[in-house]
Amino acid sequence: MVDNDDAPTLQEITQLTRQELTTNRHDDAIRECGRAALALLTNDPELATRLAYQKLHDVPYKDVKTCWRRLYTDACLWRVLKLAEGTEQHAVEDAPCEGETKGGQGKDWIDSTVKALDMALILTGAPSREDLVELWFSALQRHLSSNTPSQANLEPNNETSSPPSKRQKLSHESPSTLPSRFPTCLPTPAPTLKHPIPRTQAPSLETFQKKLENPATHTPLIIQGGIEHWPALHERPWHSPAYLMQRTLGGRRLVPIEVGRSYTDDAWGQKIITFKEFMETYMMVPASSCSSSADKGREGVQNSTPNTSEAKQTGYLAQHDLFAQIPSLRADISIPDYCYCAPFHPCPPSMPMSTSPSTNSIPTPNYTPTSTPHPKPPTPLLETPLLNAWFGPTHTISPLHTDPYHNILAQVVGYKYIRLYAPSETSRLYPRGVEGGGVDMGNTSGVDLDEVLGWGGGGEGDEGGDVTVMKERRREFDRRFSGFREARYVEGILGPGECLYLPVGWWHYVRSLTPSFSVSFWFN
Repeated sequence: MVDNDDAPTLQEITQLTRQELTTNRHDDAIRECGRAALALLTNDPELATRLAYQKLHDVPYKDVKTCWRRLYTDACLWRVLKLAEGTEQHAVEDAPCEGETKGGQGKDWIDSTVKALDMALILTGAPSREDLVELWFSALQRHLSSNTPSQANLEPNNETSSPPSKRQKLSHESPSTLPSRFPTCLPTPAPTLKHPIPRTQAPSLETFQKKLENPATHTPLIIQGGIEHWPALHERPWHSPAYLMQRTLGGRRLVPIEVGRSYTDDAWGQKIITFKEFMETYMMVPASSCSSSADKGREGVQNSTPNTSEAKQTGYLAQHDLFAQIPSLRADISIPDYCYCAPFHPCPPSMPMSTSPSTNSIPTPNYTPTSTPHPKPPTPLLETPLLNAWFGPTHTISPLHTDPYHNILAQVVGYKYIRLYAPSETSRLYPRGVEGGGVDMGNTSGVDLDEVLGWGGGGEGDEGGDVTVMKERRREFDRRFSGFREARYVEGILGPGECLYLPVGWWHYVRSLTPSFSVSFWFN
């Protein structure tokens, strides 16, 4: 986001938007929509939004023509223009934002404007309008700052760092009521690690490159001190709720979140909400004391007792390119140099390591995937590392799965427990197959590690001490996954300022032990 001193005024951005929207470019992909659709932009931008929205969902997203993404984006901008000029006659599409009203009166038009701009970014990427949309957010930030009593109100309140006793209601303009930081001390005792992931102080690029070139050392590694220079860890702290609220226009920005324990569950879903609502509903909830006693999970892993919020649905801002949407947060981090090293490739790109057969194949007569995964096309090469944000409360998980690229997972806020299995253990992890709707889940294990470790609502140890029930559950698990307990693994706890190098094809399960903010960097 542009600094306030350089940001345009609302009058300037309004004039620029009208100029851009009324300039006819012969090579613009939007022309493929046809004259009738283009006429709607000025006559009825709401209807143009609906038309484009339908086109976005008629086919798989990868097959959506650029013209319909352009139409949706420009329709949103026309609506923003009318809101700013006080001529909008309808509420912005989809679920209404809190406080949204018609016309450009008071602060409500800002909520509607932010919503329209963010929907364009999230649904389409705002092709050919990325810079214009970002200038709008800069102008809104300048406008809000000029109407805020003191910039100091946007800074963390350092008088208290204790977790809230009840869920807090946040105000767009009063972030001083927020705690100074998320409660991120490890539960006591911390999980016991049987087979720790190797750790090292930040190696040189030459040393790291040699590690990646040698198949014998092409293994996971926790890197300490590799991102200590990030502003997100210091002067622009992501552990501060007030700072994150300020960077999201007082929490007005929209974010896509996952709702539910895991994408493997039937109750799992997705929705788009304001950052303020995400913070209120999922992040600023009562937290268990950091010094509370812990239950002991199976296989020697100890974990804290889930708080009452886990019985409800969990919200997780997961695998979202938040940094393309909010460049001001992107400025708080940098791509680790390790992402530009060249890893050794033990198999051709057309054969993902996640489906490579094990040299010690184990018969699996008691567990049958829905169907055999289809052969996968070659993994596309990345021109630059692919960034994703992972932000959520305690107990969020990523089920045991593989990814198509090498990964540097950087931990900024809080702690995560991570368990890893080598590609050679694939047959012992019982990959799922093609499931309902033709979705290929071959990169996801059929084994629920929450159940294995005794974590989560469905885990063992939640039967009120009924030993008979626990033994029966274990027998049923061993019958279905007879080879799983022979699978070798390594595990670790990733803390603030640390990175995990994860080679392509390695199976990984991740669980947050505290409120957590991570960034993943996929690279070739």
